[in-house]
Amino acid sequence: MNKLFIIFILTCTFASLTHACVFTNKWHIFVMSDMPDNDLIAHVKSGDDDLGIHTIAFKGTYHWSFCQRFDGRTLFYAYFWCGSKFRSLALFDKHIRKVCDRNKEGTQYCYWLVRPDGFFASKRPDGGWVQLAVWS
Repeated sequence: MNKLFIIFILTCTFASLTHACVFTNKWHIFVMSDMPDNDLIAHVKSGDDDLGIHTIAFKGTYHWSFCQRFDGRTLFYAYFWCGSKFRSLALFDKHIRKVCDRNKEGTQYCYWLVRPDGFFASKRPDGGWVQLAVWS
């Protein structure tokens, strides 16, 4: 009975570690559309994952999370379309991490606001926006 209990505890511990970020930060990325005339289309990828094509309505949001790589070289990028506009850009890399990093351990957040005049990032959802790109 004791062995069964220990196996159960170890199984639960390892299962929870698969969803935790060990030695790195967990990041949540939010892409918010402020494009009033058309839906925003985003195809989000990393070097390891293709998160697919997402349609984001006006005032809508697309969100994903990941564990930052231990070596700090995490990259997520996207191709954006809205009407006749197009842009490709990095949504998370070492430069954008500096914009969004709250200088703390644990869970971090990075918010993107896509508007007719460009792409803005912030560590908060309600302000502090930094314009990082314009539409091509």
